[in-house]
Amino acid sequence: MVRKTLCGWLLFAALSLSILVGFGAPLSPLLPGCLAWLVAFLLFGRLGRVQQFQTLAMLAVGLVAAAIGLWRDVPLAALVRGLYANHVLIAMLAAVTFLRLVTTLQTEPVALPKGRAALWRTLLGVHLFGAVINMSAVFIIGDRLARRGRLSSLQARVLSRGFSLAAHWSPFFVAMGVALTQAPGSQLVTLSLVGLVPAAIGLGIAGAGLVRLPGAATLRGYPMQLKSLATPVTLALGVFLLRFWLPGVGVITLVSALSLLVTALLLLWQAPRQAAARWQAQVVTQLPRMGGEVVLFLSAGVLSVGISMLVTGWGVSLAGMPFGPLQAALLLWLIVGLAVLGIHPLISIATSSGIIGTVGDPNLLAMTYLMTWALGVAASPLSGMHMALQGRYGVPAYRFVGWNGRYVLLMLLVDSAVLFAYTALTAA
Repeated sequence: MVRKTLCGWLLFAALSLSILVGFGAPLSPLLPGCLAWLVAFLLFGRLGRVQQFQTLAMLAVGLVAAAIGLWRDVPLAALVRGLYANHVLIAMLAAVTFLRLVTTLQTEPVALPKGRAALWRTLLGVHLFGAVINMSAVFIIGDRLARRGRLSSLQARVLSRGFSLAAHWSPFFVAMGVALTQAPGSQLVTLSLVGLVPAAIGLGIAGAGLVRLPGAATLRGYPMQLKSLATPVTLALGVFLLRFWLPGVGVITLVSALSLLVTALLLLWQAPRQAAARWQAQVVTQLPRMGGEVVLFLSAGVLSVGISMLVTGWGVSLAGMPFGPLQAALLLWLIVGLAVLGIHPLISIATSSGIIGTVGDPNLLAMTYLMTWALGVAASPLSGMHMALQGRYGVPAYRFVGWNGRYVLLMLLVDSAVLFAYTALTAA
């Protein structure tokens, strides 16, 4: 219990320092980076074996690659950057969890709607709320739908597809943070506006396929109400407005700061006497549950920096090579294929970014990364979402490969078409 509480406050301190660094405070990014590494060390033993293996493998490859880079006279400062490479992503992931305290969903004991219309409402609801409060939306909705702690395969597919599609466009999704950092120069507004197109098409494809399945006519859905969407919509608009008002501050830092600020203000307005207690409970109970994500992003940072050092030292890089819609589509299909084999999209993105380097249109590369995340999460049997559905609701994670297989193939075609269309329109 003491370790859990300590990790919660250490992670909150790392989050706060990361925001200060992002706003230009005279602080070293090593501070939040080192605090995050301390949390990772304290929580590593509580991770599952698969996560531990993935982490150690990434660290091993990254450190070996970095050692070769150092041998080839790459400055040591490049390796030091690996200690804090992803501190802003970890801060964003931690900050967004606070939104659950004020982003409310329907919790009254009302009768759950049934049928195909309820399926569509649930699909859209988990998409919109997941776009803001991430996996918390899946758990809140899943808990209401579950019978005796179990979800049907159809309900699980609704949650899986609706949630993962938000990675195409949401500024609150960690996928957006990864895309912006791994494709320097990419723009949030462009990525979100373009990403809304395949996300909307994907929702149509997902829903059309699911309503034809057995059990759709009697499916227990979620009682989503339009008034519940006020907070998510306001937050999304706030990020875009702040981006124009504070162009010198990174998007990821803005998302983190806005998440904490909105949560604090709404808590003080809704329940002033309980605000401090609820905030403290979030820190000491929810933040320590992020151990898997913290370790994953830290090790991915080392992997990305190590590979970058390797290609710099040997002079082997694809930087400057043509990167158009064809190359983007091939990269998309490759990373999603690796995700089916169990390789997390973050690992593939970290590896490819170190090899590809800079490209002519960073937005094209960034939206490719967003697409790989959205489809890779839906296709992978080892994605955090599917593993969480298995652990919480008894849904076999490996079954999603077959359940979502045709849907993912269709979306690969859609996303590839969007990449070509975007290139054609921006070149005109």
